[in-house]
Amino acid sequence: MGLCYDPRMIIDAHIHYTPPSLAADLDAFIQQEPFWGLMLAPAAGGKSVQGWATAERMLADMDAAGIATVVLMGEYRRTHAGCVARNDQALKLIRRWPERIIAFAMIQPQAGQAALDELARCLDGGMCGVGELGPYGQGYRLDDPAFLRLAEACVRHDIPLNLHTNEEVGHYYPGKATTPLRDYYRLAHRYPELKLILAHWGGGLFFYELMPEVRRVLSNVWYDTAASPLLFPTHDIFDVALRCVDPGKLLYASDYPLRLYPRRQPEPDFRPFLAEIDALGLTPDVKSDILGGNAARLLGLVEAKPGAAITQAAKVRRPAEITSEVTRTPGAAIVATMSTLAVAEAWPETRVIFDHYGIPCDDSPVPFWEPIRQAAAAHGLGPDALASLVAELNEAIGARQER
Repeated sequence: MGLCYDPRMIIDAHIHYTPPSLAADLDAFIQQEPFWGLMLAPAAGGKSVQGWATAERMLADMDAAGIATVVLMGEYRRTHAGCVARNDQALKLIRRWPERIIAFAMIQPQAGQAALDELARCLDGGMCGVGELGPYGQGYRLDDPAFLRLAEACVRHDIPLNLHTNEEVGHYYPGKATTPLRDYYRLAHRYPELKLILAHWGGGLFFYELMPEVRRVLSNVWYDTAASPLLFPTHDIFDVALRCVDPGKLLYASDYPLRLYPRRQPEPDFRPFLAEIDALGLTPDVKSDILGGNAARLLGLVEAKPGAAITQAAKVRRPAEITSEVTRTPGAAIVATMSTLAVAEAWPETRVIFDHYGIPCDDSPVPFWEPIRQAAAAHGLGPDALASLVAELNEAIGARQER
């Protein structure tokens, strides 16, 4: 990595690369990657908040805003081939501008050994993390063995893993995933040594760090501010977050080239969000850490502060919880402290008993706000398949009405 960090530097910890050439061929891209394409496509009769920028335009915008370095996140693509193509693109960018652009690898864990080989290739090429992964849009859960193998690889390589998160309530918007916050918590609990970045304020998970036991479990978790103005008033969210967590856990991020103020921002621009942060009146040390120092320490550009958010695994005290990992072995017994879901998965024959007692043993991921088109995209169905699905649904309704 060619970057030499200076405390006055601003590091944007979460941006994407969406050049105009992608917009020009958007229809074809949506057929290949329906979920990410859903976020890029303009709404019916409207304009997407997505902006478009070449690398040269991005660097000019960085200079105008006083940003020294950006961390280029991947776009959570569903296919392994799509991830490889995206990584090839990112590798070219960091080789051309090593002092300005840092990159994380885009990985599809379900590719198995090919996914781990791709991670090794990306790290050898100069990347320094994994993300932004989107479990829902990529078609896996956070407890899937394939994903857990990737998480363990991140631990072995001592690199951060950035995961998409979002609030579970409120209105629908394209890309709002259904993965519940408790799944991210369970991941942090399973791997306390994993350097985990939860994008978009962790979907509000940071609030629960007011509970000491949760704070211990999440001691190696950071929260980035990507897309923040699209969701929260800047003054209010920073005020609440700084009451809940140590400022060393917050990473300034914009989600550039999103248009964070779509009503008054026709083009991508880092400056409006930075201006709102500047107006918060943060102390110099806190402001410097959020705008770059925390990211620099997390990425290993400078040494961590004593007592900072990075925590040695041996020092993390795990609170007592239900037994959520059980294995069906000869002679194994079920006890009341075991997870209902884990027991039902290990012993499917117990489902009928749970059902008899009125105890649900499935963790449904479908919230009330998700439209069919996103559910279809999240399962890899492009526009043509979506049209067929809707047609069949309507046919089923018609058949029912005819009876």
